[in-house]
Formats: sequence, structure tokens, C-alpha cells
Amino acid sequence: MPIMEASPTKESDLFKGVSQRIISEIGRMGEEVTFKRDEVIFSTDESASFIYEMVEGEVDIVVLEKENMHFIVKRPGEIFGWSALVEPYVYTATARCLAVTKVIRIARDVIENVVKRHPGEGLVIYKHLTGIVAQRLRSAYQYIYRQK
Repeated sequence: MPIMEASPTKESDLFKGVSQRIISEIGRMGEEVTFKRDEVIFSTDESASFIYEMVEGEVDIVVLEKENMHFIVKRPGEIFGWSALVEPYVYTATARCLAVTKVIRIARDVIENVVKRHPGEGLVIYKHLTGIVAQRLRSAYQYIYRQK
């Protein structure tokens, strides 16, 4: 899997409204990673150290395999692996590539260090993170409701 330095984009769900200076600071520590079709990026119950921003491709986020609960991530800027920013830092789903997929991988400590140095920007990032988690929760509720 090739890796190169990469910056998150202003279109990123997590970094909307964050200054270009902060995005560049995070980007200096981010890595562009390409995964093959059917490659697993992370698995349920694995220690979560990285968040991912979709660049191109398609990832199936499997929350409940037996119940067939999936979310598809394919829009550039979409964030997944957010468990890396939420205690207890354990992935709650499995991410499997449905196609060759390019992402920006950012280590948790990079985000945490930026938030400590720039709390105002950090507040924006964590507000967006809360929105991402809330959207996934709404989708899960809708899925459960449809199953009844």
C-alpha cells in the first residue's frame, strides 16, 4: 500500500470551517494511502489509532454483520474511523474496500496535539465530529426502524 504525505481538504466533513493554516499543519502529518479492492482497513474491536478521509473509491462500513447493517463511504471528504477520536479508542465497525480506494490517514495524536495548541479550531473539529457520529446514529435508528 503506497503512502505519501497528504493534506485533508476544506471539503472534509471534519475540517469544514477550520483555517487553512490548521489544515496544512494536520496535513504535514497525514498520509495518503491506497488500499486494494477487498482489503480491510480496520476491524471491529481493533485498537483505533487513525481516522480516514475519503479521497476516491468506496468503503463498506460493516457495523453489524449478522444483522446486515452497512454504511457505504464514497464521497470525497467523508470521514470514517472516527472511533480513533473517541474513548475508548476502539473501532466499532469493520471497513472493507469495495474498490481500489485512496484515503488520507491521520493519526489520533496529530489531531489531539492540534486541538491542544489551537482550542478554538479544536472546538470546530469536535463539533463536526459530533455531527458525523449523530448522522451515523440516525442512520442506525432508521435501519432498526425499517427492520420492525
